[in-house]
Amino acid sequence: MSPIAPAQRALAVLAYFTFVPAATLLLLRRFRGYGFLRFHAWQSVLIWAVFLIFTLIALLVSNVAAAMPLLLAGILASLAMLFLWIVLSIKAWQGERFELPWLGSLAGRLR
Repeated sequence: MSPIAPAQRALAVLAYFTFVPAATLLLLRRFRGYGFLRFHAWQSVLIWAVFLIFTLIALLVSNVAAAMPLLLAGILASLAMLFLWIVLSIKAWQGERFELPWLGSLAGRLR
């Protein structure tokens, strides 16, 4: 396995910041041949999509159910997302293809 170029690792880290850089990296034709970068961009898009869906569901449920437990769960979920973001960014910078359960295998097939 050949080492990953620093520029490609930096772009993989950039893909984890938000949904926008990851989607941009996936859409740009220039980066279609970079499997490592596309894997991390797809994994980022999938993570942000899941987080957004759970957030929207929690907002809808909070109008009907008790808001306080959902607020606490939202704070914990946000802290978990921050921790996950840091770990995935570090792994991408180190040149590792760190796969999350379910999402990592799906990202690997989408690249």
